[in-house]
Amino acid sequence: MRSSVGQRLSAFAHRRAARSALAVLFLSVGVCALLLATVPCSAQSETGTPAKDPYARSLRIFQFRKAAPSGIERGQEIFYYKCWFCHNEFVTDVPHIKGLYQRPALFSGEPVNDETVKQRIRNGGPGMAAYKYTLSEADIDDLVSYLREKCCWDSDSPPSNPQYHAQ
Repeated sequence: MRSSVGQRLSAFAHRRAARSALAVLFLSVGVCALLLATVPCSAQSETGTPAKDPYARSLRIFQFRKAAPSGIERGQEIFYYKCWFCHNEFVTDVPHIKGLYQRPALFSGEPVNDETVKQRIRNGGPGMAAYKYTLSEADIDDLVSYLREKCCWDSDSPPSNPQYHAQ
């Protein structure tokens, strides 16, 4: 009987020690989190937002700025990621965008100009997604400048990579 009482006391002591260790762990994590929240990070700006890494390629890809920071080249990149998979020369059920600004009207009957094309991109249409929540005004401006000035490439020879500098 003494051994069972001793075992119970030993198990109780182990549980109490485990609870104490867990409490110390939670307390130390809380103190560390409090200290990290109050100490300013060197990678943060005065406003508290994290500083952008100019060498982070993933951020340039996410913001469609890998080819260029703005303009026609950026519009070409946005066209590739958002429009090309439906509006390419291999698709037969979707209107082709090549030569869009040489046409007298859109398929909806509206005249072709920058404002009507931007409205179509923002609001979409039958069978077309609306990009008003996905693309900013700057994105749409760059995309429309590409559609007006340079659109579209041949899929057998896509545009070159601006990061590749061959001899």
